[in-house]
Amino acid sequence: MNTKWLQEAARWEKSGIDFVMVSVLSIKGSTPREIGARMLVSQHALYGTVGGGNLEWQAIARARERLATGDNVPQTHDYPLGATLGQCCGGFVTLLFESMMQTPLHIAIFGAGHVGRAIVHCLENIPCQVTWIDSREQEFPAHIPSNTRVQLSEYPVDEINALPAQSYFLIVTHNHQLDLELTEAALKRNDAAFIGVIGSKTKSARFRHRLHSKGFSDAQIASMHCPMGDTEIHSKQPGEIAISVLAQVLKIRATQEVPATQAVSI
Repeated sequence: MNTKWLQEAARWEKSGIDFVMVSVLSIKGSTPREIGARMLVSQHALYGTVGGGNLEWQAIARARERLATGDNVPQTHDYPLGATLGQCCGGFVTLLFESMMQTPLHIAIFGAGHVGRAIVHCLENIPCQVTWIDSREQEFPAHIPSNTRVQLSEYPVDEINALPAQSYFLIVTHNHQLDLELTEAALKRNDAAFIGVIGSKTKSARFRHRLHSKGFSDAQIASMHCPMGDTEIHSKQPGEIAISVLAQVLKIRATQEVPATQAVSI
């Protein structure tokens, strides 16, 4: 049994790619593929095959229509392999369409120091898309995970407005003033899923005072997590700080999960 599709599906999921898995659910008569044959379809890529020809062309079109409309309800569809489909097998195939629609998890990390590198290392095994921003090219490691895009920027604050809505902003730079400016820019967007700033309680109090003096509302200021991280994890080690921060992020994101729905036939 060929299971390479599992590896490819895991790779796409890790990279945050939405896709549809098309499976041969049942067959009658002469058909080009066996039960269990699978094809993965994203908007821009394919992996595997369910038989080729017009059958596959129609399956790809249906899968991409599901991606475009956000349809995530599993469905089956019957295909008679006769003249109407332009195939001469004479058999009958039922395909199962399962959408792997991932709630976009985009994490923007500002700072490529010890903590930033530790966070990116942890995120390598989490299905998400990461934008990693710093002005210091030499701070980025040689190995960059496949789900991470490095953005070299002379002034990282300029990158804030180009990031997707509902991003998780993790601010861990080497400069307190830059941290404050990044926080201000993120708060002004009013669409962040999370704004976290590394620091102490003293830094937090100073930032809150400065933000209040600049006209930010109490609600806006309260949405800033500083110090960020799980309050039950106390450490100054970069790796442990990274785990603490991501524990907090994942707890917050868990409240946004949508329950799965059951399959229907069409």
